[in-house]
Amino acid sequence: MTTKSGVEEVQHLLQKRGFQVDRQVRFDWLTNRAPTEVDTPLPSQLKYRLVTLHARLGGDWSALTAKRRQHLRVDLQVDETTLIEIDEKHHFSSRRLTSLDFYDGIDHGLDLSQYRDLCSQYRDSADKYLRGREAVDFPFPGGLTAQRAYFDTTKDMLAAAHGYRLIRLPAPDGELTGAAKLALRVLV
Repeated sequence: MTTKSGVEEVQHLLQKRGFQVDRQVRFDWLTNRAPTEVDTPLPSQLKYRLVTLHARLGGDWSALTAKRRQHLRVDLQVDETTLIEIDEKHHFSSRRLTSLDFYDGIDHGLDLSQYRDLCSQYRDSADKYLRGREAVDFPFPGGLTAQRAYFDTTKDMLAAAHGYRLIRLPAPDGELTGAAKLALRVLV
């Protein structure tokens, strides 16, 4: 999750340029549950990729399907079909690098080359960020980092499958003004 002040900074800069921006938006189709548990139909290839990714990251499928359903949030929504996620350094982990292998042939809108480079550059410090923390469906030290990679991938793929364009703004160095300027270039 991006820091509140970081999201607010980007939101403020976009609003200054005349964009209507909502923060921390939830959708019925975006939850912490398994893609097979989503109420809306998804292409079988997409479900298969997310199931396989969960396993590759070391996840416990039965724990994922048994979790209490909670909505994941998207950092910003700019218009009816454009969503923005701001990715600070902890998003560029070795687990995220693994998840990028699952994007080929799937509509997603992510610059894979850029994200692979950023993961390669920042993965050591990103992996240390939550090193000892576990997640319910990733029950091992560092599981929270694996869960973040899984949820980032889920957001990317489900957004596209539901007709949204998700723009990821990389800000590994914490430079959010540059991220907001990138968003403006993409939006206009």
